[in-house]
Formats: sequence, structure tokens, C-alpha cells
Amino acid sequence: MVNALQTIADSARRFATPALAILKRCEQSGLQLHVEGDHLKAKGSREIITSWQRIIQRHKPEIIATLSGLPSTSEHSANDEDTLLADYDELTACIVELCQLAAYEDEARDRMLAARRNLFPSQYAAEAAYFCLQVIRSKAGTYWNSHTTQ
Repeated sequence: MVNALQTIADSARRFATPALAILKRCEQSGLQLHVEGDHLKAKGSREIITSWQRIIQRHKPEIIATLSGLPSTSEHSANDEDTLLADYDELTACIVELCQLAAYEDEARDRMLAARRNLFPSQYAAEAAYFCLQVIRSKAGTYWNSHTTQ
């Protein structure tokens, strides 16, 4: 049991905040985010920027704070009910899209959707970012070569 708890704690530290998880996955997909003044700027292909737009917009204050090295003081929180619901919906949509793109059987899709229900709400954004990255890779034809690289 101690080993399992340690493994969970180690995994949780990889992405201590949704902003860190989003930044990592954006970078892996070829999107660079940076702050100029009070504005978040993105550099990457139009398709990739569009793919990330919804999740970045929801977590923009946290991302800006993280990139600026400041604590997030925004009223908009990664844990408010609307954000959590939107992240859950994003995760669901990305799972469904990935399964379609990768031609997964309905049974595999159903297992992935069932596993999603076992997540803590604080994990929705990180998992949505992970699956968004996999959708981008699948559309680019690189999913099978790199989906195990994290």
C-alpha cells in the first residue's frame, strides 16, 4: 500500500497544477506559449493553436501566472465548478475523437470513458490536455509512433 501511495504522490507532482500540465502538453504538440506584458502569446501552426484554444482560454490566468513565476491570484480558478465541468467535457470529447481517429472499437472507447469517471476533478484539465495532445498526434499521423512518450 505504501508503494501505491508513493506512486500516486510522485505522479501528482509531475503536474502540480493544470497550468503545468497544459504547458507541457502544448510544448509537446509544437505550441509555445509565452507572456508579453499582461498578454498570453502563442507560437505554432494555426491548427495546433485552434486545437488548444478552448482549454488555454479556460486556464489562461493560471497559465500566465505560471509562465510569469507568480502565484495564481485570479478569481477564475481551475477548481471552480464551471471550469471543472468544461474540462470534463473537453476530456470526453477528446477521448471520443481519438477513438474515432485511431479506429478503436466501441469496447475500447467505453473502457476509456469508464476510466475517466475514476479521476479526481482536479485531474480533468491534465487528462484533457493529454488527450488533446493525442488527438493532435493522431491527426498528424504520429500517434502510433509517439503516443507512449510522455
